[in-house]
Amino acid sequence: MKLLFPIGIVALGLTGAANAQDTTVKSQTKIKADDAKVMSMTGCLRQDTLSKTYTLVGGLAAVGDDLKTKSQVKTDVDKNDVTVKGKSKTTADDGAVATTGAISTFVLVPSNDVDLSANVGHQVRINAVMVEAGHGDADVKIKDQTKVDPENARDSKSQTKTKIEVPKSPLGSYNVVSVTSLADTCTAP
Repeated sequence: MKLLFPIGIVALGLTGAANAQDTTVKSQTKIKADDAKVMSMTGCLRQDTLSKTYTLVGGLAAVGDDLKTKSQVKTDVDKNDVTVKGKSKTTADDGAVATTGAISTFVLVPSNDVDLSANVGHQVRINAVMVEAGHGDADVKIKDQTKVDPENARDSKSQTKTKIEVPKSPLGSYNVVSVTSLADTCTAP
C-alpha cells in the first residue's frame, strides 16, 4: 500500500504535464461569391435589445469577389505561465485591402448557421457577403481548413466546405457567413 501512493502521485503529475503542452493552431478560410462582394470586418459586435438586430462598430479589412484569411495561434505553457500569440492576415482577390481609418457601423444579418449572440460584446472578425441592391441571389462557397499541432502529440486536421445562397435584397445588406472572436472585450467606442 505504501508503494501505491507514490506511484499514484507520479501518475497524476504525468497526466498534468501531458495536458499542459505547447500548441500551434493554423487555420485558413476561403470565401468565394458570385454576384456579390465578400468582405472582412473587425470591430465590436453589438445587439440592440429592442429590435434584436446586430451591428458591428469597426472597420473593413478587405473586400473582393474572393477572400482568404490565414490565422495562426501559438500557445506556450510553462509551469504557471501561459502565453498566447496570434496573427491573422486577410487578402482579397483584387488586392483591395483596407488600412486603419474611420470607424463605421455595419448592420449585420446572420446566415442560418451563424450564431452571433455568443459573441455580443466581443472584439470579432466578421466575414460577410453583400448582395448589391437590385441584384439576384448570390452563390457563396466557404472552405475552412484547420490544423492543430500539439508539441508532444499527433496533429489533427479538419476541413469543411459549405455552399449557401444569399437572397437578393431591395437594400444592400451584410449577410454574415462566419464570425471569429478576437478578444473577450471590445476596444471600439
